[in-house]
Amino acid sequence: MKKAFILCALWCLNACVYAGEIDVWSGRRAWFDNFNSFSIDYSDNDTKLVKSDYVTEKSYKANELRTAFKGYSVLSDKTLMRNYYVREQVRANCDNVLSNVSAPYIFKNNEVFNVIGSVNIDGAQYNLVPTNLEDFVVLADKKDGKLYPQTGMIKNKRLILLRQEFVSSNKDFRLVPVFITKVEQSKPVKGFDIKYDGIRLKRMWFVYYDYADATTGDFTEYSFPAKTGMVNINGVKLRILAVDDQRIDYMVIE
Repeated sequence: MKKAFILCALWCLNACVYAGEIDVWSGRRAWFDNFNSFSIDYSDNDTKLVKSDYVTEKSYKANELRTAFKGYSVLSDKTLMRNYYVREQVRANCDNVLSNVSAPYIFKNNEVFNVIGSVNIDGAQYNLVPTNLEDFVVLADKKDGKLYPQTGMIKNKRLILLRQEFVSSNKDFRLVPVFITKVEQSKPVKGFDIKYDGIRLKRMWFVYYDYADATTGDFTEYSFPAKTGMVNINGVKLRILAVDDQRIDYMVIE
């Protein structure tokens, strides 16, 4: 009876160990990954608007001889909005190959990378930069671009450092911060533009565009006898010096 009890107990114990082995090691691996991983402050790689201003474009000077062709501006005085955007990235300062127990990480001179995010290790901030291997990243110091001696892998939205340190083919390699800028200019938000529209029925025609805002704008047609002399287009005085269907010579009078 005693032997049967011992055998039964050993069988139960073995079953518990087997059943527990999967859960215990699974839990330990998750705990180990979390313990040896770092929280990532993910970056917003979208282009950011940093400044907007208004620009006035005035295409004429008073009492200056000018020529305009059919379909083109005789004069304009308009204000446009200009938006300035910037996006922070990093750039390789030279060719480099990082080798460790996995496949090598290859970087080319002047190659530009988005920054996935950043991590704090021992009080220093490092940018996480993607490599040619999916999910693997290198860590570049935000201040000087120097690389952390270990590469990492992003798992469950956290950074796990690989134990093996890499060997760099170029000791001077850096991933230096760069700012990519872009400027966009809107349609006119106010002002006007006068364009020459040729000769019809012995009259010279002009189109006056009034820019009320960036999305709408009224236009009005003006016509005068096709000859030299003074004309007034919505308060703008022009002295016509020569005119035909394809071009007009004139001066703006103030």
